[in-house]
Amino acid sequence: MSISSLTPVFASPTGIDRLGFPTYGRLPGGVPNPPNAMHEAQELATVEQLNARANASPEAVRFTEYLSDRGGFGIWKDFAKQYRQTTGFVRGWVGTGLMMAAVGVTTLKAQMAKRSYDRLRPYQVDPSIRTIGKLPKDASFPSGHASSAYAAATVLSTLWPARAQEFGWWARQTALSRVHAGVHFPSDVQVGAQLGIRTGLAATSILR
Repeated sequence: MSISSLTPVFASPTGIDRLGFPTYGRLPGGVPNPPNAMHEAQELATVEQLNARANASPEAVRFTEYLSDRGGFGIWKDFAKQYRQTTGFVRGWVGTGLMMAAVGVTTLKAQMAKRSYDRLRPYQVDPSIRTIGKLPKDASFPSGHASSAYAAATVLSTLWPARAQEFGWWARQTALSRVHAGVHFPSDVQVGAQLGIRTGLAATSILR
């Protein structure tokens, strides 16, 4: 197979927008390109403000650390266990399987986009940001925590509507905490959430 016949992995510009910034086509999985440099500067200011506010509160630091550690998967595994205990063995494990599949697919899509765009994280752009929780080793866009949390929440909300509001709350807090932690831009978690919701809806479509 020749190199020229390989499908490009890295995003390449498809045009120029009205402000003179390059535009990109969507990657496999439907992940759009991150904002241009002008918007990124505005987002960085938001991250700096929210990160400073979080660091000023020991309670906020503890909660952000908790979500950094468990918001992407741990709490959703616990919710799935509760669902199995409530609904029975067969139905419970089918639902757990759907949730795991959705999280796995959205994680793969997020990683593909991360490697393609290779966006720096806020604390890498501004070293004065005091990060909270573990430092991620991959790129910033889109947020893996947000995509996984929203994928799991979407599936569980479909399976267990009585707790949908609770699942949505935890997904939102997980996503927002990544900005407070100084490791993601707002657009990272926004696109991550959209990716997770779409993947979760696709996973539960077989139930309709």
